[in-house]
Amino acid sequence: MHAIIEPTATDLYCHLDGAPDELRLDSADALRRLQAWTVRCREAARANNDDALLAIGREIFAWLNIPTWISTWARSEGPQRLEIRAANPDEPLAAALLACPWELLADVQGFIAADPARPFEIVRVRGEASAEDIEAATGAVARRGFAENLLAENKLDEALEILGKEVLTVFERLDDNREKAITQGRIADVLFAQGKLDEAMAMQTERLPAVTALGDHEGLAHIRYSMANIRLARGEHESGNLQQIYEELAEAFHLSCQYGQPDAIGGIGLLLVQVLAMGGLRDEALETLNTAEDAFTTLRDLDGIGQVRELREALGA
Repeated sequence: MHAIIEPTATDLYCHLDGAPDELRLDSADALRRLQAWTVRCREAARANNDDALLAIGREIFAWLNIPTWISTWARSEGPQRLEIRAANPDEPLAAALLACPWELLADVQGFIAADPARPFEIVRVRGEASAEDIEAATGAVARRGFAENLLAENKLDEALEILGKEVLTVFERLDDNREKAITQGRIADVLFAQGKLDEAMAMQTERLPAVTALGDHEGLAHIRYSMANIRLARGEHESGNLQQIYEELAEAFHLSCQYGQPDAIGGIGLLLVQVLAMGGLRDEALETLNTAEDAFTTLRDLDGIGQVRELREALGA
């Protein structure tokens, strides 16, 4: 069953595809709640606080369960889809609706997405879209997820085939700049893993304007980190380009500390420490290493903490 949530001129309209149940929520109250949940989700993710994330998911569920709207959807048989529609995505309520962490939806049994017996997907629709376009976008997101699994299994050629010929073409046809940029990032990751460094750099460069225009700080951090990593792999640190590598990593690290999650802070921080050491900036390297260590400690990431210890010993600290 499909649950659909979309702003109207007067309220937030929640309805089900194929069922008469509906719910209308006050726009001003909805805006306040959605923005607060997004901020709390970011803070809980940084602190690696699963209990806080579960609490947010249950609060969202309870808000939508008047009298039993969301329960009707959650108890339905078969795959469950939640469509978040925003015909005018730049309007405050629409933007808050799109940004809200719907993936956290949870009932008394826990996160809905964690139940293998209840296939669950979130579809965010920006702008006007036909039913056919929504289905195409949904399928493309699913195939991208499958390609990401192939990348994790080091099945690089298969992953690239799906991302380039199936997924990217859909989002280009739909003129969906956000999803196109995300897909280009995945393609760049595959190209880097294949050792096609120039092609990977070209793909990151191509997606940079869209990610910047979208105000996607975490996406921008990933691009800057990836560009620096590519330059290191090309040996540019040995050919007079260490400063540019440092600047890209410093920007990525700053953005991650300001907006990102601990895993990004830790991973980018480790590479920045090595670049700072190459430039003879030992004190700055140790300061960055302390921040990375805090991130890995928050995550309880023993491997990351081990890498911090090795780098600290290499720096003679």
